[in-house]
Amino acid sequence: MSASGTMSWIYRSLSQQAGEVDDKIARLKQAKRALENEQQASLDEIRNLVKPELDGNWKGSRARSFQNRREDARDGMKSKLTGRIDDYQQRIDTEISNLRTQAGFLDATRSMAYGAEYLMRQGEEAASDFWAQVDKIKGRLF
Repeated sequence: MSASGTMSWIYRSLSQQAGEVDDKIARLKQAKRALENEQQASLDEIRNLVKPELDGNWKGSRARSFQNRREDARDGMKSKLTGRIDDYQQRIDTEISNLRTQAGFLDATRSMAYGAEYLMRQGEEAASDFWAQVDKIKGRLF
């Protein structure tokens, strides 16, 4: 493959990989927003477990026992829901962070490609340096 063909291939590979990373980040952010919305809707429903308030006709140990059970159910469901969703959100945040690191790596590789392109334009006197740089870039792309 010619030097210019090799550079075209490198730039296409970088663009494709960067696009895939960006798409993954966008999908993860969308999933996180959906989780947040679902969590809020569920918390609103959980608050209804202790409604309506017990009025003055509810008195004594049975009333207290009933109210305690409602509050325990609410607290248990809230704890379970928030714990699970918080765990999912943390995993999403970790994956987004990993993908951003990968995007930074691809940006650095793109900078190396710009350097290789500069060497390619220097002609025969820089050919060996150009191909050495291309080999480094290829190693980073796979």
